Amino acid sequence: MKKKSVALFVALVIAGGGGVCNFAQTDKKFEEGTPSIQDKLKFELEFNASILSANSDGDVDSMTDAGFNEDETKIGISYEGELWGASAALKFGNENIRFFSPGSEEMFPSDALTLDELYGWIKPFGEHFKFTGGVFDNTDGLADYTDDIDDFEMGAFMPPEDEGFFSEPGTAIGNNYSLANGLMTDLIFGPLTLQLNLSPNYSGKSASDLFNGFIAYFDPSGASGAVVDTNQRYFRVGGRLIFDAGVGNFSALFKTYQWPTNAEQNLEIAFGMPPTTRPGPKENYHTFGAYFDLTAIENLGLSLGYTGFLPVLDADDVDNVLYSGIDLRLTWTGIEGLSLSTHNNISFAKGSEKDWFILRGDDASFFSLYNAVGATKEITERFSVNAEIMNILTKYDFGDPGELGHDNFAVTTKFIAKVGENAEFNVGLSLDILNSIKKGQFAGGGDDIDDTVTTFSIPVGIIISF
Repeated sequence: MKKKSVALFVALVIAGGGGVCNFAQTDKKFEEGTPSIQDKLKFELEFNASILSANSDGDVDSMTDAGFNEDETKIGISYEGELWGASAALKFGNENIRFFSPGSEEMFPSDALTLDELYGWIKPFGEHFKFTGGVFDNTDGLADYTDDIDDFEMGAFMPPEDEGFFSEPGTAIGNNYSLANGLMTDLIFGPLTLQLNLSPNYSGKSASDLFNGFIAYFDPSGASGAVVDTNQRYFRVGGRLIFDAGVGNFSALFKTYQWPTNAEQNLEIAFGMPPTTRPGPKENYHTFGAYFDLTAIENLGLSLGYTGFLPVLDADDVDNVLYSGIDLRLTWTGIEGLSLSTHNNISFAKGSEKDWFILRGDDASFFSLYNAVGATKEITERFSVNAEIMNILTKYDFGDPGELGHDNFAVTTKFIAKVGENAEFNVGLSLDILNSIKKGQFAGGGDDIDDTVTTFSIPVGIIISF
C-alpha cells in the first residue's frame, strides 16, 4: 500500500472549515421563526486511515487507506433549502494527496482526487417537479439500513478489479440500484414518484476525466488535445418508479449504458482468452430490478430486492448472459441504546457457448455470496462501541480453462467518541483474511495457486460537521 500525506491537508481543511462556518454565522436570521442560512448550510470533513497496517507477506505501512470506510476521506459542503439546494464534495484516494503527479502533465491524478459530489437541484413549480444536475448518486425509495456496517450497494455483485475481474468488490454504478450523474427529473404525484435520468458522454469522476470529457464533448475531433479513453465514452439513460404503499415503498428500476465501440478493434478477451474482434458496433449494459422497503414495523427496517445485469452486444451470433443479484437488508433497534444491522447478497450467472463478455462456454458459471452483520452499543451519550463481521466469496468456474475466485473475511471493532455536537472520533482494530484461488491456465501453467494474506490494522476516523 502507498502512504498518504494527509496531516497537513487535514489541518488546512479544519482551518478552512472554521472559515466557512464563521462566514455562515455572520448571516442574519430571516424572519423570526424561520431557519437561518447557517441552519441550512452544512460543512463536513470525513477522514479515515490506518495508523498501522501489517500483513503476512511482511508489508508494514502507516497512514494507509486500510481504515474505516476504505477510501472515504473527503470534504464537502452543501446547502439545503425549500426550493433549491446544492452539494460539492471531494474524495481522496490511496495516492499521496497532491495536485500534480510527478512525471505527468495531469493536474489531478485520477486515483488521488475525485469528485464525490457536485450537483444542484431546484423545484421551480412546487413539490411536484424537481430537477437535478451534476455528479450525484441517488438511491431514493430504499432506506440505508447499514448504520452498523461498512456496506456495498444493493445490486448484482461482481468480483474484484485487482484480480483481473470486471469491477471492484460488491457493486459498481453499472450494476446497482443507483441513478447517478447527469440530469435527473423527479415527477411527484401523491404516492407515486417517477425519476428519469440522462447522463451524456460522461467518462468518469476524476478531476482529469471530467475536464477532458467536457472538452471532448464540444470538440469530438480531438483538435483541443483532450485525451478521453474511447472505452469510457458512453451515455446512460435510466428511470425509477417509486410507490408509497403506506406500509413501505415499492420501486422498479431500469437503466442502460450505451457504449459505441470499434468493431475492427482487436481485443484480448477476459481471463486470457484468445484475441478476437468485437462482434458488433455497440455495447449495451442493461440493469433492471424490483425492490421493497418495509417501514411500518416499529424498530425494524427491511429491504428486499432483485437486480438483473445484462451485457448486450448488437450482433446476431452472440448470446447474452444474465447476472442476477438478490439482496436482504435488516436493521433492528428494539433495545434502547443497541442497534443491529445485516446485509446479505447472493449473485449468480450461467455461461453460454457464444457469450462474448466473460462466461464463454456452457460449463462456465459465476457465484458470489456476501454476508455482513454489525452491532453498535451506546455506553453513554458520548461513547459507544461497534463490531462488524463480513465475508464475501466470489468464484468464476470456466470448466477446462480453469477457475478464479477469492474468499475475503474481515472483523472490525471500534470505539466511538462524540466531542460536542460537531465532532466524532473513532479508533479500532481490524483483521482481514483474503484467500485467492487460481486453477488451470489462470495459475500461469504451473501448480494451482491457493494463497492467503492476513492483514492486521489499527484504523482511525474523524468526522467533523457544522
